[in-house]
Amino acid sequence: MNDNITFERVNQGNLATFLQFVEQYYRFDGIAFEREVVRRAALELMQSPAFGAAWLIADAGEFVGHFVLALGFDFEFGGRQATITELFLQPPARGRGIGRATLAFVEATLVRLGIQTLELQVERDNEEALAFYRRLGLQPHDRIPMSKRLSVAS
Repeated sequence: MNDNITFERVNQGNLATFLQFVEQYYRFDGIAFEREVVRRAALELMQSPAFGAAWLIADAGEFVGHFVLALGFDFEFGGRQATITELFLQPPARGRGIGRATLAFVEATLVRLGIQTLELQVERDNEEALAFYRRLGLQPHDRIPMSKRLSVAS
């Protein structure tokens, strides 16, 4: 692994930087970005580590991307599992081994936590990302993700 690549857990001190990366990622994937919604979700994740965590990715001390890891449970895969719900690297950081180092960091972290399965989300038309993840041993499933936003009383 490249020793220049480091990972910093998102916290109050780097939250603004994290939000900038999320905004870039959403723009890249065509997702509507609502800063306040994402900020509140990030704060909730920081306060509830049982749900997962978010990290900034740095190369030689300069932030170049982020990822978000959500923790869950799935009988099909034998229990505890984790999902990378976001992984974004700025275009100049791509193709330099940073994504590979990030997934190695994630896998090592999950093994230490006793988590047996890693899943991630990728857009169907992102052929470059699909090929990259396949090279790292991830396999697609013939499923369609479905979601519904719920109104929750505050």
